[in-house]
Amino acid sequence: MEFDEFNNKIKQKQQSLTIRFKDKVVDEELTYNIKNTTTLWRAQTLFTKEPITISWIRKFVKDKVFFDVGANVGMYSIYAAKTSKVKVYSFEPESNNFSTLIENIISNNLMGLINAYPIAISNTSGFTSLYLSEFDTGSSHHMVDKTLDHNLREVKYKNKQGTFKSSLDELVQNWRFPIPNYLKIDVDGIESIIIKNSTFLLKSTQLESVLIEINRNRAEDKEIISILESIGFNYDKEQVENSTRKSGSHEGYAEFLFYK
Repeated sequence: MEFDEFNNKIKQKQQSLTIRFKDKVVDEELTYNIKNTTTLWRAQTLFTKEPITISWIRKFVKDKVFFDVGANVGMYSIYAAKTSKVKVYSFEPESNNFSTLIENIISNNLMGLINAYPIAISNTSGFTSLYLSEFDTGSSHHMVDKTLDHNLREVKYKNKQGTFKSSLDELVQNWRFPIPNYLKIDVDGIESIIIKNSTFLLKSTQLESVLIEINRNRAEDKEIISILESIGFNYDKEQVENSTRKSGSHEGYAEFLFYK
């Protein structure tokens, strides 16, 4: 292949695709970088995939702190910083997703409001492996430490990458991160081990609400509910029922919005 042909192909590849739309409720324009059909789908379903998440974020108070654990390409991190003007800390270990997360932050001129970290949140700190369901931007169902799928069943992974992991308590106690007022956890299966090792943060009076994806068919996830209730969190059973997936590979999953 001639070098001129290579140059033409590189130029085509370097063309950026972005989608811009306005949230009419808060009158803010959002910009997301589109890399493939998955990231396009994430943009198209921003307001419909998890409506409870959108309504929750719209109620955030300016200048408070939001932790987005399992941020993916930053759909909700961008939305929170842009519409509610909160200080966002985004955690996403997968390399493709993290790269696009940074692009989305830059495209929305949010470097002053969003701090993004390419690390996994788990139960301890240390270097480990992130097992990849796909090596593609916008993908999910990756797993830290163990070769399990999002339903915690043993599975073979073709690809993996190195990453650093930390617990939430270690972030705020050892690494001096601020205690969040709002906490979102969506990590495809290991939510329970994160919660069990976040007692200091969860008991803080500064933490007002927690949004977490839970599968009530799992004993591990039922334990999440028990732990949060024992600390003093409540949730709306009707909201959970409305959020519950009724079929498919995510049957039984729902967004639980806990509040004190």
